[in-house]
Amino acid sequence: MKTPIKHKLYRGTQLYKSMRPVLIIFFLPIFLFGCQTETAIKTKYDNFELVELGNGVYSCIHKFGGKATCNVGIVDNGSETFIFDSFLSPDVALELLNALESLDLSPVKYVVNSHFPNDHIRGNQVFSNEVKIISTSRTRELIEEEEPLQIAYEKENAPAQLAYYDSLYNSFNGDRKSREFQQILLWRPYYETLANSYLEVETRLPDMIVDSLYDLDGPDRRIQLISRGPGHSESDLIMYLPDDEILFSGDLIFNNCHPYVPHGDILKWSAWLDFMSSLDVSKVMPGHGPMGTRELIDRMKSYLRDLQISADIIAKSNTPIEDHDFSIPERYEDWWFDRFYEYNLRFAYESLVSQEIE
Repeated sequence: MKTPIKHKLYRGTQLYKSMRPVLIIFFLPIFLFGCQTETAIKTKYDNFELVELGNGVYSCIHKFGGKATCNVGIVDNGSETFIFDSFLSPDVALELLNALESLDLSPVKYVVNSHFPNDHIRGNQVFSNEVKIISTSRTRELIEEEEPLQIAYEKENAPAQLAYYDSLYNSFNGDRKSREFQQILLWRPYYETLANSYLEVETRLPDMIVDSLYDLDGPDRRIQLISRGPGHSESDLIMYLPDDEILFSGDLIFNNCHPYVPHGDILKWSAWLDFMSSLDVSKVMPGHGPMGTRELIDRMKSYLRDLQISADIIAKSNTPIEDHDFSIPERYEDWWFDRFYEYNLRFAYESLVSQEIE
């Protein structure tokens, strides 16, 4: 996970400056909410749960207390195997390679980076040179530009954050099933990983570009890689299995947690979700959180729409945004990453004001 790029609406603003010290953690490790409806593989892995979605199709779902952070997809088309995203660290990606050895799959030939943040791309380096790394052209540029800055930032700041959460963990005397303690358990492994990034990460850039639609069909199934430009980030890429009705969405969809919105474009993100709604989808692997159905698409659309409605109410009030209540709406108050809600609403407001000025 990286320190956010300064969005055009945020360059030099007080909001961005106030956020910068904490935005190293804008994607947090996700707790495994609820139960998987698919078949969980009995083999135990430290950082993720391996879930079978169909013959030759799997998800690696971040495990509570682990260091995977994002979810990873595995798809065999009958002649080649594709990995969708590659985890936060080389160590967890090596655990993924061990899992692959236990499965009867075609050789791994491609790794897809859905977008640029570190939790989706730092496992790239563990794959052999024969494996192609795929991304959009803008995602490749962002990885090349931002990873050196991010690693330097983590070297400077992550050890102190790790020490802070260690202290919270060691001094905690309350209910260890409480949300407060679960938040501590989520953050500690993440900062432990970041504190070591500068020692182990060797950034591997994508070497194959997909900027629109690319078919990678095999004898057993069809695979489509699809990019429609900005959405959650400056450039997003999804993987869709039309015959299996399975969608690997990257961070265009989160499950049971607030996404971090200011990296993206709300209108274009909503258009992405409208497009995904048009696909035949029965299962969705979000970028973070457990597997779900196509209902996750509608929930993310509702979240963005509600942000826009709240921003419009603030704009029409003719009072400073600082005078308004940033309480999370009841329907989202049990979602994780709740601290992002204020950032998201401020961004939605500034986006709306900018559009009106233009």
